[in-house]
Amino acid sequence: MDKPELSIVMPFYNTEKYIGDAVQSLLAQTYDNFELIMVDDASTDGSMRVVKTFNDSRIKLLKNEINRGIVFSRNQGMKAAVGRFIAPFDSDDLARTDKFEKQIRFLKSNPDFGMVGSWARLIDEDGNLLKKTWKLTQPPARIPAFLLFKNLFVQSAVVMKREVVPDNFYEDGFDLVEDYKMWTDISRIKKTCNYPDYLMFYRVHQSSSTNKTGNKLLAQDARIYKYLFKSLEIDLDERMTNLLLVLKNDQIIGEERVLHEMEDFFGLILSQNQKLNIYSQTELVKVVFDRWLKACYKSRQMKFGMVKIFLNSRLLKTYLKNVL
Repeated sequence: MDKPELSIVMPFYNTEKYIGDAVQSLLAQTYDNFELIMVDDASTDGSMRVVKTFNDSRIKLLKNEINRGIVFSRNQGMKAAVGRFIAPFDSDDLARTDKFEKQIRFLKSNPDFGMVGSWARLIDEDGNLLKKTWKLTQPPARIPAFLLFKNLFVQSAVVMKREVVPDNFYEDGFDLVEDYKMWTDISRIKKTCNYPDYLMFYRVHQSSSTNKTGNKLLAQDARIYKYLFKSLEIDLDERMTNLLLVLKNDQIIGEERVLHEMEDFFGLILSQNQKLNIYSQTELVKVVFDRWLKACYKSRQMKFGMVKIFLNSRLLKTYLKNVL
């Protein structure tokens, strides 16, 4: 086979139940000029046995001698990739058959874009569709600012141009949020977007990232937020980090004090950006107001107290002045 145009990188560890369907969804793509680099992170179940049932020259199999973790394994695959385009893909997700055909065509037709994701449907561990979907619709101009608050891309949905991939690939120490950091870094140098169609299926099960909780995830969330806000020269303290986590985790806000703290923090973000000109101020105002609306909605049990704070908010005045 000639040098493949696309390199799909799939690390795996003990996903025997799902990996066969994941691989089959890739081999069945209408776009076929790709290599599938699979990295076994020293699985102890039958994952490798399932992989070896596929007789396809596009599959390249790498193996870690000991379990090294997801970031190391992703990076091993990235280092081996030769394609002009690179697509990470998790071993428990599924791709629609036209996923890469549509995304590669988009990237070729839009040279100012460095990365494209897609919307995602959610499935359970048995492959049944769930009611929830991820319809990620932020316009390209707003994505860099929105990434300050929320990851807008699904790992298995993404296709990147090789030239925008960071030199060190995924950064060690950002396990669980390694993708969020990479998307942020790419969005700062090239336009990004999500293709407006459900091109992949994200599987939700006991060990999927959607269900990962606990101190490690909280620590990684705090680390990625500290990295994100460094661009605005904001050194996040524990109070600021907790405000961001309240929004991320959809927590109810029951005290006016917290809502006032949220307003002050948002005001600091806008003033720092106005001084440093890192993001489009107009787009950042829209993003901050969107997050402010969410905070107020999460404070709705305060009723008239919340309404009074919202109507007298400096953020509302700023939004009306800059956007409408």
